[in-house]
Amino acid sequence: MNGRVLCRMRGVAALVVGAFLAVAAPLDPGARAQTLSDAADAIQQLLDTGRGPEAVAAARLFLRHVTLETGFGVTNARLTVTPAEGFGMFEPRTDNHYRRGEPVYAYVEVYGFSMTPLANGANRLLFDVSFTLDSPDGRQMTDALIPMGEIQLDSYSQPVDGFFHLTYRVTGAEGPFTLRTQVVDRASGQSTEFTLPVVFSAEGEAADRK
Repeated sequence: MNGRVLCRMRGVAALVVGAFLAVAAPLDPGARAQTLSDAADAIQQLLDTGRGPEAVAAARLFLRHVTLETGFGVTNARLTVTPAEGFGMFEPRTDNHYRRGEPVYAYVEVYGFSMTPLANGANRLLFDVSFTLDSPDGRQMTDALIPMGEIQLDSYSQPVDGFFHLTYRVTGAEGPFTLRTQVVDRASGQSTEFTLPVVFSAEGEAADRK
C-alpha cells in the first residue's frame, strides 16, 4: 500500500511515498502460551528428534513471542540508492549528501505490530506514517509532524516483521538536517520513530562530494 503527501511548511516541501511488505510466518493457532525458555527447549527437542519442519514453525512462533514482548519498533533504517525491491533487498547509499530536490530513498524494517482479525479470515495490519525535518540544534522545521496517510496490509498469514521503502522529495531546504519519521501502529496506539541524517546542497556542491 502507498501513502503520499505534499507539504509546505516554513519553506520546506516534501513528498514521501511509503510501501510495506510483510514476511509471512505461520503460527499454530492452538499453541499454548509458554515462557520463552520453554519454547526454546521445545525447539531444541524437535531438532534433536529430526523434526526439522516443526522446529522451523516453532522458531517462527518463538520470534513472534519475542516481538510481542518487545513491542512495536523499527530497525535497520538505511539510506538507499534506489527503492528497495524486497525484504533486505536494496543497495545501501554510501553518503548522505543530496542536491536540492534530489529524491531521498530509505529502507526500514518494522516488528511487534498488531493484527486485527477480519471476517474473511485475514489479519489486517494498519499503520499511520508522518515525518518532519529537524535542524542540527534539534529544532523541528515544520509546525507539526506531517501526516502522509495510512499503510494497510491484509494477510492470510500472521507476519512477524516487514519493511517500508520510502521516497522523500524535499525542496526549500539547504544544509544538514535529520529526517525524522514516525510510524504508529493504529490498533495498539504504539508509535516508534527512526531518524536519518541528510545534507542538502546546491547542485555543484553535492556533485563535488560524489
